Formats: sequence, C-alpha cells, structure tokens
Amino acid sequence: MKRLATAIALIALAATVPGLAVAAEVRLQAIFGSSAMFEIDGKRHMLKSGKTSPEGVKLVSVTSDHALVEIDGRRQKLTLAAPIAANYATVDRAEVRLSADGGGHYSTVAWINGRRVNVMVDTGATSIAFNYPTAKSLGLDLARAQPMTVSTASGIERAYKLQLSSVTIGGITVHNVDATVMGNDFPQITLLGNSFLSRVDMQQQDGLLLLRARD
Repeated sequence: MKRLATAIALIALAATVPGLAVAAEVRLQAIFGSSAMFEIDGKRHMLKSGKTSPEGVKLVSVTSDHALVEIDGRRQKLTLAAPIAANYATVDRAEVRLSADGGGHYSTVAWINGRRVNVMVDTGATSIAFNYPTAKSLGLDLARAQPMTVSTASGIERAYKLQLSSVTIGGITVHNVDATVMGNDFPQITLLGNSFLSRVDMQQQDGLLLLRARD
C-alpha cells in the first residue's frame, strides 16, 4: 500500500472535462500495466481495460503514459505527461508518432498481453518476432505454440508460431496478432512486424513514423 500511495503521489495529474454528461471531473491518478486508477467525481476507481466505472467512464486502453477513455460515447485521451490544461484531448483515431534513432530505426514500448516490452518496427518481418528469453519473460505458453523451422543467416533454426491476445502501442490496440518465437537469443529486440503493422495505417512524415488506428 505504501508503494501504491507513493506512485499515486508522484504521477497524479488532474483534468476537468467540460461538457461531460456523466462525470463532472475525471482525475487520472496512476497506471499499473493494463489497469489505471481514476478519481471520478471524488470517488476512486481502479479500472481494467474494457471496464466501465459506475459513473460511465470506460477505460478503452492504457499505455505507460496515458489512458484512452470513453465518456458519453466520446473517446478522449488523458496523458500523464501533459500539463493539466491539456491532459484531455478528443481523439477521433488513436495515433502514435515515432522518431527515428541514429541508425534510422523506429523503436517504442508496447504492451503485449498486458506486459511491457521494447519493440522495433520492422516492415520486413512477417509477424511480431521474439527471442526465446523474451517470450518466456512475457509468460507466453510455448507448449501450445505450433513448432516450425525458419531460415536465418545462421541456417535453419527452430521456432514457434502463436497468436497474441493483444498488442498495444500508445492508444492503438490490435487483438489476435500472429507472432513468431525463435528458439534462441535472436532477435535481440522484439520486432514489430506486419502482423501488427498491416492492421494500422502507417505513414512517414518529416522524419517521423505515424501509426494510426483504423476505424
């Protein structure tokens, strides 16, 4: 409880939402994995993704720095990083903007089956690709996965094919996403392949990679 209270004290930010038909004030207090804690009209609620508070505030999805909520039929984003005056912004479609690193690669943080993992965008990869240690740390059940072999620069390698329940980046969530787990330490960073990328709108603009949720 002490750790929880400390987290709330450190990252609590408030936003008054004008014109709400259901809740007059919604305050994002903390984020814990796929759940978020809110103060709604003075009452505290811990919501999991997809759940709705008694006041009618639904948590659509959550990332490490913001929560996408639906209130009275409107989706809005509450971020932890923005100033109080800008915490809430109406979102027609969730969008993520990624900047290239020194090597020209786009990397970000994803929530895979509710667990955090660093990923790198790879349009040449057919599916999301993990190395074996990362798959085990994410709790993926390889006993239920389909064994397969893949051709790599080192030769033929054993791998596993499975389906992820959900992959979330920013406010974008895609369900039932194909993934491949290599039977070794390759790749060093999880590759965000086309099993996810083909299901979002993607555009490069002024050195940024824009990912946008589809309707």
